Amino acid sequence: MAKDPSRMKAPRKKRFAQTNGEHYHHLDALNFKKSLSQWDRPKKYGEICRITGSGAFGVILLLQKTQNCNPPIDRYYALKVFRRRPGQPLAEYQKRVRSEFSIASSLQHRNIIQAFELLPVGTDNLCESMEYCSGGDLYSLLVVSGPLETAEADCFFKQLLRGICYMHEMGVAHRDLKPENLLLSRRGSLKISDFGNAECFRFSWEIQVHMSRQRCGTGPYISPEQYHKEEFDPRSVDIWSAGIVYVAMRTGRNPWKTANEADECYRDYLEDRQAGRGYFLIEDIGHDRSREVLYSTLDLNPLRRPTAAAILRTQWVKQIACCEAASSGLHEQLPGPGTSQSTEELSGV
Repeated sequence: MAKDPSRMKAPRKKRFAQTNGEHYHHLDALNFKKSLSQWDRPKKYGEICRITGSGAFGVILLLQKTQNCNPPIDRYYALKVFRRRPGQPLAEYQKRVRSEFSIASSLQHRNIIQAFELLPVGTDNLCESMEYCSGGDLYSLLVVSGPLETAEADCFFKQLLRGICYMHEMGVAHRDLKPENLLLSRRGSLKISDFGNAECFRFSWEIQVHMSRQRCGTGPYISPEQYHKEEFDPRSVDIWSAGIVYVAMRTGRNPWKTANEADECYRDYLEDRQAGRGYFLIEDIGHDRSREVLYSTLDLNPLRRPTAAAILRTQWVKQIACCEAASSGLHEQLPGPGTSQSTEELSGV
């Protein structure tokens, strides 16, 4: 099928930003910071420096705490203040927040953001102290820089797969993988964040996987089986999202808005794959080995999608040379509120 020339020639950065919608950096930070100054917030993590982001369910703050020694040492933390929806019962709000924190704090991996503590803020709100990544998120990098070079995108993709592999081994599916939820350290380490939609598909004492029926996530990254009424394996959802993230990194755009037949771009992909043809976006960015992996992650049949562990064993991914931070697993700061980090180390903040 012939491709729409206007769609192919549109500015890539604009196209990506339009597909993902308005980004959180457009919020009124000054008014929110003023209201926070009146809250009885936890002092152990220092003072608010600025608002670094906001999502549907929370606002992220950067906190700085100076340790009085010679010379002084600055420590940086991220604090996620969970929003309570209008009219939402307090018990429901607290259950949702505690569930997210329970999952996030149980995961200890170099490619997953580290959650330290759940704390009360004011009378009814809760907040989560987390590891701070001064490199921002992958979405912002794509909007500012456009498509990434092959080596950089490959490195991020391999790190993402490592994080997914660990999560799935722990019985957790993220269910909302997208560039906004992938944070970057100053040294180039990628970390999965925001477990608000995550679910436990298998507990440690279980063997059988609990299937899911609930659709969740963000438009372009939602797998097609979620639009049907049948149950599905939540692990295959994360694999699909990882494939879309890689396409976004290499092309600076999302291939479609929604993976259902109402979307013209997705229909193009559907027709190409059913006819045994390659899809132009994937054909343009890959070689034989990488294209084979990408098509497998975006297989229309979720039962045929490989596991993250299987993808990591493919010849292409095994040969990806990661940056030093990804190879060594360096943290932007040592875990826990009792650790320190010098201002010089965070000169990129």
